[in-house]
Amino acid sequence: MKIIRCLLILGMLLLLPACAREILPPVTEYTLAPVLQMPASSGKPLSMSIKLSPIVASQVFSTTDLYYGEDDFSRNRYAYSRWEDTPVNMLQLVLQDGLEQSGLFRAVLPSSSMAEADALLETTLFDFSQHLQPDGGSVAVVRMRFYLMHEQGRLLASKEFESRVATRTTDAKGAVAAINTAVANIVQDLVLWLPQVLGR
Repeated sequence: MKIIRCLLILGMLLLLPACAREILPPVTEYTLAPVLQMPASSGKPLSMSIKLSPIVASQVFSTTDLYYGEDDFSRNRYAYSRWEDTPVNMLQLVLQDGLEQSGLFRAVLPSSSMAEADALLETTLFDFSQHLQPDGGSVAVVRMRFYLMHEQGRLLASKEFESRVATRTTDAKGAVAAINTAVANIVQDLVLWLPQVLGR
């Protein structure tokens, strides 16, 4: 028995150097930097300011993991690909940038600002992932709901936007490119919707 145990231990020790030599692929970090194409302005900025609330989302979108799903209920993360920041943080900056570029408001305040604003934009993020399709392709899906609030806390209007963009490739790089396009689509929809609500 001792000989067998010694042989087993020796075999395990011989395998350890081979495992130690295994080279894992480097982790690739991606960013959210959509190309925002704002609609042409229809006049002077509104004489009001707007403040962005922190985005509400499930825990999966509050990490740097990059997710894909094979059905409506499963979410898997890429092992060697991730976001450089959490989706909720990156989206917060993209929304602020888009609203500032739109020229709709006198000022666009981040959620961290101590200043008061005339209106408040609350946002809920429902989806921000890649969906694999039965035909072998995939689509990036971004789904968000916006709540426009009066400074006194009264709800003025709410609207949900969803953008589905087919990926050129079904890997993480293809998913990130399509997600960026989907986010750009939603920001444009938001900029078109807000003037309708505010009567401009």
